[in-house]
Order: sequence, then structure tokens, then C-alpha cells
Amino acid sequence: MAEAVTLWAPGLLNALRVKEARESLAELSLPGLQTLLAKGDHFAVKPQNFHQQASYLFHQPECLPIAATKACIEVEGFDSSHFWLSVDPVQMIPDRDTLVLIPNRDLQITEDESKQLLSSFNAHFAEDGVKLIWAGANHWYLSIVQPVDIHTTPLEKVAYQSVNEHYPTGNAAQYWRQLINETQMLFYTHPVNEVRRDKGWPEINSVWVWGEGKIDLSKLLPRNDALIWSNNAYLQGMAKLTEAQSMPNITTYQAWLDKINEFKGSEKTKHFICLDEVVHDLDNLEMSEWIALLEQLEKEWFAPLVIALKQGVIDSLLLDLGQETRTHLKPSHLKRFWRFNKKLGNGYKS
Repeated sequence: MAEAVTLWAPGLLNALRVKEARESLAELSLPGLQTLLAKGDHFAVKPQNFHQQASYLFHQPECLPIAATKACIEVEGFDSSHFWLSVDPVQMIPDRDTLVLIPNRDLQITEDESKQLLSSFNAHFAEDGVKLIWAGANHWYLSIVQPVDIHTTPLEKVAYQSVNEHYPTGNAAQYWRQLINETQMLFYTHPVNEVRRDKGWPEINSVWVWGEGKIDLSKLLPRNDALIWSNNAYLQGMAKLTEAQSMPNITTYQAWLDKINEFKGSEKTKHFICLDEVVHDLDNLEMSEWIALLEQLEKEWFAPLVIALKQGVIDSLLLDLGQETRTHLKPSHLKRFWRFNKKLGNGYKS
């Protein structure tokens, strides 16, 4: 049975990067990728964040709430009837009349440091009935029985930015901003940060509240014919909530092909592959490193996908590579001889 594949490489071919690399791309031969882009049908992409794109690509009617979707994988005893928030440790750096947020991924927080800070937080806010759940050194959650009127900014969007315009809003906003301020005072004098200051390390001196929401089971579209291939907690949670199956991240087409042989005869014929491990640090790649990544993906994915379409191993392929359009192909599309391959940066029209 032929497979249907969605291959997602968030941000790989974003317009700014392609424009900056136009001269290098003019000399670059990527016949597999160029064939896929030239022969396929193109559909406009609406501006969306990672979680909105993921939900859309996996055919969900609405974006699944971030904290709850991740927590269903990362929290033991997860309760889907509760309202969930991420309350993650971060650093706030004073900058004139504002604070700039440094995300937890840059702080190298140890498990012991994380648990010490969380314990102090829970003791301090015990009278409020606020108790954080530890899920990892960088990830804490809050589970609330009743929904809260709060609207937040995702951590990734406010990273390295002033927080002034990104504090929570809604009827409950004042309480959560006060919680953030109290946490800053609590963490400033904490032994964890005293040790960090002595060593010249960045402090863990605040929290960021984000990802609010409750799982609405009535709005989940079951996908029990699908597999999600990713190490990302949100995508794994989406698989669990929609009755799909999740598999670890894969880095090459051949590795995927070897794995799907284990599913022959099953009903798992829809594959959502996110190259999260491959493209996780795109913003920090030098131009030469990005070009090398394209050449690597050409060998490991794009050229093999052309062959898979020709051989009928795949009967439907959707590519989302961070461009302004998504590309859909069926095997018959490869016969469009009038559509000539073009170098990246020259544009592809449907």
C-alpha cells in the first residue's frame, strides 16, 4: 500500500534566508528539491507559529493548546479536564526601562537547580493554592481545575525581547503579573542564584507564563491511521490526543523506509515527518552551514522522495519547508514536462 507523507522542515527555506543566499544558490545543484518544487502544486501559507502550523498540517480544526498538549506527554497523571499553563524558569535582564527575557534553553539549568527553585516557588505560593508540577529542568506546569481568563505570549516569541508588551492580558492578568514580580524577588535571593552569581553564570531569576488552555475533546479530529515522526513534545502530545502513533525522530528517507516496513499490513498509512532535529538551530547557522544542510537534505530526503514518487512508494507528498507556499505532489505530477526546474530563489508558481 502506498504511503501519504507530509514532510515539514520549519523555516528551512524562509524568504529572508533565500534572498541573502541568492548568489550561492545560483551555483548550487539540488535536482531533487528543484524537481519537487517545480512539478508540484503550490498553496499559499498563512502566517502561523510552530504550534498553529503543526495543528493545521495534522488536520486539526483548531490549534491544540500548547501547555496541555505537551503536558499530556511530560506529566505523569495528566488530567485532560484541567486548564494548563507552562510556568517556565527564565532570566530577565534589565535594559533601560524594561526587562529582556533570556529563554531557559540558554541557561543550562540543572535538574537539582530546577527542583530547588520549584520547591521554593511552591512553598511561597502555597496559600494561593498555586503548585507547579516539575516536568524537566526547563519545563514546569500548572494545572487548574477551572479555566482562567488569561491570554499570553509564547516563550519563543518573547525570547531576547523586551517583555513590556508581552505580559499576560485578560481578567486574570493582574494576578499573573504580580506572580511574576514576586517570583523575581523570591529567586533573586535564592541560594541557587547566589552560587550562579559567584561563578559568573546567568541567573534563573524569573518565570514566564504561557501556553494556556484546556483540551476540548469534541474538537479533536481522530487520526488513528497516522504516525507522527518527531521528538518534539508538542507533536508527540498531538499524536496521543488524536489517537495517532508517535515515533522517534528520523534523519533520512532510508531510515524512514526501513522503519515503515515494520508497519506493513497495518492501517498506518499517513506519515507526518517533522525534521525537528535537523533544523532546530537554523537561526544560528552560518550561510555556508545552511548551504551544506541543503546539500545534506538533498541526498538524504529530496532526491529519494522523487524516486519514491516515481516508484509509487508514496502516492501523496506535502512539503512544508518554511516558504510562502506549500507544495503537494502525486506521482503523475512528475510527468509535467513543461514545468522546468529552477534554481532556488527564482520562485515557484502553482
